[in-house]
Amino acid sequence: MPTLTRLVPGPAESRDIDDPGTRDWLTGLYAPGARSFLRLNFVASVNGSVVGEDGTSGSLTSRADRTILGVLRAAADVVLVGARTVRREGYVSPKSARLAIVTRSGDLTGVTFRDASTPPLIVCPASAASRVDEQLGRTPYELVPLSGESMDPGEVRRLLEDRGLPGIVCEGGPSLAAQFVDAGMVDELCLTTSPRLRAPGLPLFPRLADTVDARLASLLADDDGFLYARWALSSRA
Repeated sequence: MPTLTRLVPGPAESRDIDDPGTRDWLTGLYAPGARSFLRLNFVASVNGSVVGEDGTSGSLTSRADRTILGVLRAAADVVLVGARTVRREGYVSPKSARLAIVTRSGDLTGVTFRDASTPPLIVCPASAASRVDEQLGRTPYELVPLSGESMDPGEVRRLLEDRGLPGIVCEGGPSLAAQFVDAGMVDELCLTTSPRLRAPGLPLFPRLADTVDARLASLLADDDGFLYARWALSSRA
């Protein structure tokens, strides 16, 4: 039975991943510190690629990572993700949180919403609304129009909060996540490190405008060499 061990904060504590109480234990470890928050959640190879050999994150993940993913989503009000990531990953809609998809162009070609019990939110410039409607057809969705043509991280967050969705977990892609980091709006980076080297892949952060300090809030490890870190980021907002 796979074992998950908490290394930070100490002292070390281990749990079997299949133990009925392990999810509650993880829920406590990953509990957000406030009602309003913005987290990034990624899995990456040792050298920082967020996709594996199949071109998705699925070939980098693990059972424990998927369990933690569920815990993070359950603690959030909305899962925020870029259209290209939805297209690449073949997204399954979260069970307990809304799904919000960001697109500048309104291009949702190839985007499908599997198991979508609640209509997804589509965040885009007002000028792209007609293209979104044309592409989604009869698929139910809720439009969240931006005031300008660019994706302003602060406006995206305010629009979600105005809809009663203050707890946000952003699952990519890397460019979208980097914009929130650059805006100084990210409270935490939850990063699973897969024990693989993958090149060229897709880098976790292709570029950042500045250096951001991070503090290791918690660190877990499993029997297969995966590391599960929760980094608190300093805000510059």
